[in-house]
Amino acid sequence: MKQLRGILFGSLMVAANAGAGELYRWVDADGRVHFSDRPPAEAKAQDISGQLGPINSAEATRKRPSLITSEANTAEREYQQRQQQQEQARQQKQQRICTKARQRLRSINGRVAFIDKSGREVRYSERERQQMAEQLKREISSHCG
Repeated sequence: MKQLRGILFGSLMVAANAGAGELYRWVDADGRVHFSDRPPAEAKAQDISGQLGPINSAEATRKRPSLITSEANTAEREYQQRQQQQEQARQQKQQRICTKARQRLRSINGRVAFIDKSGREVRYSERERQQMAEQLKREISSHCG
């Protein structure tokens, strides 16, 4: 008896799968569109089995990750652009600092007179001037190359 049930169940499954590949579309007298796996007897139906792709397949769901990927790529590009802009700004700032340091070094080489913020002359010995020049040279070589 169990074998008979198994055979019946198996044959029903085979029969169900045999008709699963067909899909029909038709429009009734009221203009409503219908879909079925069997053609209607009262109306002419169009076989649309080959026109539809699988719904529950990996192929159907493959498009969604590409949208996510393109959004991630856009975000990554924007991040890279911001990083490049920040790096350019940092380099420009460093160049300005180096240019000022080089100008200051040129200005203290040789006989010079230093003026403080209040406009008074500040006197440095030659040794102090040379020490300031050496300090500036070290800073320029370490920071500016």
